[in-house]
Amino acid sequence: MNVVNIDDLKPGMVLAEAVRNHQDQVLLEAGRKVTAKAVRVFKSWGIRRVAVKHGGTGERGAQSLPQPAPPAALDEGLRSRFADVLNDPLMVAIMQAAGRQMAARRAEKKTAHGRR
Repeated sequence: MNVVNIDDLKPGMVLAEAVRNHQDQVLLEAGRKVTAKAVRVFKSWGIRRVAVKHGGTGERGAQSLPQPAPPAALDEGLRSRFADVLNDPLMVAIMQAAGRQMAARRAEKKTAHGRR
């Protein structure tokens, strides 16, 4: 799997992970081929990078993502804060930990809100 900047994303590439907007809605499912329209939609939602499968069209120059990959459902604001350091495995681990913390806090708020 490679992470490709949105400006380098080409129609015909195959998504390795679903692309989600900041509201966690799926814009395009994993395994689907990217179209020119999909690229425009991603840009309109402010998507900066997407994960594509190896062997897809035009993947040269794509940045390899350290394993484990950050979850696709991470908050877009969090992804943008870590965008410049995704090639550092330690920073990816920190981003994942921050994402888990944020998700736990959201879940607590929803649970607490439902009880009151």
